[in-house]
Amino acid sequence: MEDGMVDVVPQGDLAFAQAPVVSNYTPKEVDDHIDVLEFGSNGQLYLATSSLNKRSWTGDLWWFQKPEDAPKASEACTGYRIDSGIAQVKAINKTQLVLGLDSGALQLVRICTTTHETKDTLHHFFEMHPTYCEHDDRITDVDVWRNADDSTSSPAIEGAASTPNLVISGCMDGRVIVWDKNMGISYNLHPAHPAGVISVSCNQEDNHIFATAGLEGKIKVWNIRNVKSCRTVYTDEMEPPAVISWVPGRKNTLLVASKTGAVFLLNTETKTVSAHLSVMDREIRNLSWSSARPQLCAVAGDDVTVHVIKVEEELISKHYTNDQSHKDFVRGLAWHPSSDVLWSSGWDNRVC
Repeated sequence: MEDGMVDVVPQGDLAFAQAPVVSNYTPKEVDDHIDVLEFGSNGQLYLATSSLNKRSWTGDLWWFQKPEDAPKASEACTGYRIDSGIAQVKAINKTQLVLGLDSGALQLVRICTTTHETKDTLHHFFEMHPTYCEHDDRITDVDVWRNADDSTSSPAIEGAASTPNLVISGCMDGRVIVWDKNMGISYNLHPAHPAGVISVSCNQEDNHIFATAGLEGKIKVWNIRNVKSCRTVYTDEMEPPAVISWVPGRKNTLLVASKTGAVFLLNTETKTVSAHLSVMDREIRNLSWSSARPQLCAVAGDDVTVHVIKVEEELISKHYTNDQSHKDFVRGLAWHPSSDVLWSSGWDNRVC
């Protein structure tokens, strides 16, 4: 490629200005501390681990064809070690992932499969694109607008880019960044929360609305179409939020999980709380919605138990509880896109 040109990947994907690095080393084994599970739309599983008690603070990204193969390194398609812990993994499309790192960087990854040069087999590998480090502390959460490709936006003017918002990242520096499909920064909001951002959630009903939760105990809703884009919709020092997520199909309702182990519904228009339910007596760390049954949400925290709750219009109830599968804290939750089976991972090196 000639000097000054930009390496643009096929239309519909993210564009990068530097050549990617191809993974040529697979770690020997999957680390015990499995923090993240993420399914691609084709049912392939991506797994992220972090070295919490070793000499180097690194993170590994793994790719498995089937969730049943995890976490056996011998059954993995490939793996890659990153010089930072991995806080979050989100699938952008069938061939791309975005990683939120403890270094404060956003890492873009392309999932590649080619025919082996000498063997009649498939060769799987990651293309690790250059990181984008716009945060001054560790990234705590990342979310994506799943309907970004279908969102209605004004036609592109010749010579100018018109791309919808795609990714949002929150960090302990109090900054929230909205990224577009070319990894350009649409909005850099600082300070969004003075004590640090602990959770972010994209409103899938509107490409310009998202919610954030801060370490100071406030939840804010942002509509970046408006001049005054931010509204504080919740604050409670006795029950501070830990994780937030929009209820599927309900534009003005958040599911809030608290540091006290409770979940409740928050109407972002009236700022009212309803359907309060105590799930556990420890901090909740993860929420994961079923795509086939949008009223079901998996919940996990600083405990060995996985809970599934049923979220109705004005009621939250316990649907299922499993305290037999894990022996250490559960961190990863993901629903299989085809079978709608819930999979979980934890700090006990188990995926089940």
